[in-house]
Amino acid sequence: MKLFSIPIKVLLFIFFLSSIAFAQLRFGAGGSIGGGTITGESPSIAAFTASIYIETNFAMFLEVTPRLSYIYAKDFNAIIPNVRKPYFPFVQGFSFKGIATQYFEEGIFIEEGVGLLALNDRTFSDTDVWGYGVVLSLSAGWDLRGFSLSGFKLGAGIEYGLTFNNTLVQYSSLNFYFNYTL
Repeated sequence: MKLFSIPIKVLLFIFFLSSIAFAQLRFGAGGSIGGGTITGESPSIAAFTASIYIETNFAMFLEVTPRLSYIYAKDFNAIIPNVRKPYFPFVQGFSFKGIATQYFEEGIFIEEGVGLLALNDRTFSDTDVWGYGVVLSLSAGWDLRGFSLSGFKLGAGIEYGLTFNNTLVQYSSLNFYFNYTL
């Protein structure tokens, strides 16, 4: 985990500097919850998924919003009452995506995202390896802000993460999400 503390601190520092440097800065935070699958060196496992993220705009990226996310996906049996297992498989990690948004009439929008992924494979109790790859996402929803720059956006989407080394861990998620922009 210490391996990622420096890059995360650098990204947060860049977010902070951009808030000081640009008067038209938008800062947003949000999260998602849903269901999907996880897999490493195992068959696909049904899982619940959750993520939280922060995002901001940069003057050098006018149409793309950088987003830093924490992702967590765990075996569905972990939330079902009266299931007694010694271990529930899970994956967790970070992604850094660029998000492009297209708006339509009446506050309807579509977001597409692509970026880099670092995912920790914990599908077996004796497995604890990091894999690196890409993440893709597509979502649609309603912008409840109206003509204001701050407020909520709600929607649903899909996300897929794939790594290219170690155990080739991957996850997919069908989720509901919210976003608040300051």
